[in-house]
Amino acid sequence: MIDERGLSDPEVYKRANVDRKMFSKIRKNPDYQPKKETALAFAIALHLDVFATEDFLKKAGYAFSQSKADRIVEFFIRRNQFDIITINQALFDYDQKQLPA
Repeated sequence: MIDERGLSDPEVYKRANVDRKMFSKIRKNPDYQPKKETALAFAIALHLDVFATEDFLKKAGYAFSQSKADRIVEFFIRRNQFDIITINQALFDYDQKQLPA
């Protein structure tokens, strides 16, 4: 997906607030399952729409739930607002677990 979008690996993992070591672990180990928050961070970094995010989460073994945190993240994705700092601020404001930071 990174290549399809014409992005570089560092550009994506920096947007996702994930360090190079974690990115490499995810990339090189097909059995590694990242946390849901990490998967959401990469969906945001890739600027995926809500449907592509749902598919992306499914591949990682997750799904959107009706939790407050998931609804907040989905709110931003639906509005094409992909700034992870802004999303994390909203999660913080509602006392929810933030995406990788």
